[in-house]
Amino acid sequence: MSKFNLSQLMNTESKKQIVAFKIEHIPLDNILPSPKNNYSVDDVSELKSSIELLGLQQNLVVRIKDDGAYELISGHRRLKAMQELRNEGNKDFEKAPCKIVKSTDDIQAELQLILANSTTRVLTDAEKTKQAARLHELLQELQNSGNQLKGRKREIVAQLMGVSPSQVQRMDSINKKLAPELKEAFSEGEINITAAYEMSRLPEETQKEVAQEYREGKPLTPSLAKEKRQEIIESEQKEKPMTHELDSYPEQFEAIVQGLKTFMCGFNNQSFRVGDKLKINEFNPETILYTGRFVEVRIIYLQEGGANDIPVDYVIMSIKKIR
Repeated sequence: MSKFNLSQLMNTESKKQIVAFKIEHIPLDNILPSPKNNYSVDDVSELKSSIELLGLQQNLVVRIKDDGAYELISGHRRLKAMQELRNEGNKDFEKAPCKIVKSTDDIQAELQLILANSTTRVLTDAEKTKQAARLHELLQELQNSGNQLKGRKREIVAQLMGVSPSQVQRMDSINKKLAPELKEAFSEGEINITAAYEMSRLPEETQKEVAQEYREGKPLTPSLAKEKRQEIIESEQKEKPMTHELDSYPEQFEAIVQGLKTFMCGFNNQSFRVGDKLKINEFNPETILYTGRFVEVRIIYLQEGGANDIPVDYVIMSIKKIR
């Protein structure tokens, strides 16, 4: 698949506007943060020191909205750092050099916002996971508006984020299936992305159990999730009807085939349970060979040994012919 590029989704005029961009110094108060920016801008102390010492090394990117306002696409942390410097009395930072993009397409603007943040800052796994979900939504909106996407959305998201499609698939599982409390722990860095993914694969009720254990102080690790999955698998195997193979002499075998023999008694060495299937193979003691004939029956009732005069380790089973 050819590499996805946002320019594929732009008309000729939009491409010309991006190529022929201009730089303007815009008063900080005239630059509005994007309402779509969900990335943290809390701690800009180091960035502020760098800008104060070396100046702004990378221009802000803004777009002109229909009402003439400047909306920030890229540079929210830089804008905040400059605002703090200005508020501290440094008049050198009353305006910011801005690259002006004249596109009024909200979807393209948000895509540019996301991609700018993915290349200009170190994101946590939780932020990347949210980013993947939003990129998928935006690509779907583009598709719904008539734009043709070359390739599957998951692969495009992977290209845009610089990760593998399988990693995007894991993020998708976290976004869609991880319980809210566990997702909050993931956002706070209490669990890593591997643990979050493994837990997202657990049933809802099991995730609630894990969340309760977390509240009680148990660490959320990938091994914990795998242990829970193994418990589920073992439980399902216990509950799932099993098939057992038994041998029968010709006379008894024929009685079962005819529906005349509706019970069996024998050594309980296969953990028989109600609902299990028995495949009964006909065995000829004279030739000491199997005849190749078999009949399948279902256990509909059983009485284990140790009661009602049934020897210990033996079982009596009521059976019903299947075929």
